[in-house]
Amino acid sequence: MSLSQPKTKANTCIFCGDAHKVPAKCSYCGFKFCDEHIKTENHQCGKTRYAEYVRKTDADTIPNLASGQFFVVCDMCGYRSSSGSLIEFAGEELVQHMQIVGCSGHTYLEEVGKSPQFHPQSIPVKKEDPIATPVPSPPSKDNIVDQLAKLAVLKDTGTLSDEEFLFIKKEILKQLR
Repeated sequence: MSLSQPKTKANTCIFCGDAHKVPAKCSYCGFKFCDEHIKTENHQCGKTRYAEYVRKTDADTIPNLASGQFFVVCDMCGYRSSSGSLIEFAGEELVQHMQIVGCSGHTYLEEVGKSPQFHPQSIPVKKEDPIATPVPSPPSKDNIVDQLAKLAVLKDTGTLSDEEFLFIKKEILKQLR
């Protein structure tokens, strides 16, 4: 009669399949691994794969790689993802942006709620002042011209196909309306 536990998914390393009495749990992805694969670089942890792209806004702040939400932000072309997502999905979006648009080296992940634009501000309002809804200002023509110029360079260098160029140009021109 064997005293060891039977091999089950509950006590098996998800990477190599070895059975252990007490497999360790990764603090980022939550999966169980043997002693050899518990380090994130040894099990190709999806949560830490894109950590190098996280923009550091404060030296004391540690990004929440396990469950934080991240935006893709490109300083070169001004792209910003529409909503935050888990780091593994935001990282894939970042890689696609760099490959398709060609903004390598200028694209980052910013944690939702950690960037300076999310810091709360209080503005005193007098009770007799009516609260007005701010009217968004239309994009400046100079900004759109700059975007179109960058787009043309990407097309000329072969980074964008004709179809991609026309689609993005159409989206930029929609901003004028």
